[in-house]
Amino acid sequence: MLLQEDVRPRHMWKRDVIEQLIEGRDGMIRNVVLRTPEGNKITRAIQLVIPLEVDQGGEDVAELLSS
Repeated sequence: MLLQEDVRPRHMWKRDVIEQLIEGRDGMIRNVVLRTPEGNKITRAIQLVIPLEVDQGGEDVAELLSS
């Protein structure tokens, strides 16, 4: 996951790993606990977390959609 930062250009945003999802009172995911490359844990709003595209092991996306 990329962590959105307003002070840096997008190509310099940090890549972090989601450790925990935190629900709000309404049952929706509102925050996440992230593990940084340095090993620190930070909590951020879900809106600031940008998912990365995952490679499907060489499979063509068009083939997956036509199945």
